[in-house]
Amino acid sequence: MHKTRFSFALAAVAATAIAAFMHTAPARAASNPISIEHCFVTEPKPMSKLASGTQIVYVNTSSKFAKDVTFGVGYRNAASHFYRKVTDVGSFAPGATINHHFDLYSDVTFAGKQTTSCSALSVKWSDGTTWTAR
Repeated sequence: MHKTRFSFALAAVAATAIAAFMHTAPARAASNPISIEHCFVTEPKPMSKLASGTQIVYVNTSSKFAKDVTFGVGYRNAASHFYRKVTDVGSFAPGATINHHFDLYSDVTFAGKQTTSCSALSVKWSDGTTWTAR
């Protein structure tokens, strides 16, 4: 009799754990579909103190083709702390590594390659749907 109760209790705990796991699965699906591999401000051109832009290397980890990816990039130099957005427009295949250079921060005095933040903020997919970071 005690073994039967124990088996039912164990089954109830297992069912609860499975239900909790299944309940959290949608949150994982809503995670950022763009994985940033590298994001840095590029060094000035000769005879200049201004940064020459921003390099972002990223992967479309979704199963859809992306057509617009908007990034938010933070940067700090001795004078100011900046936060700017840039949108990459094209056709970005699932699983593809994209390596693009942008004019972002080319008007700012260079203070090293390190960005303070870099993430995808939104994606427009080729099927017309969108993803936005929360």
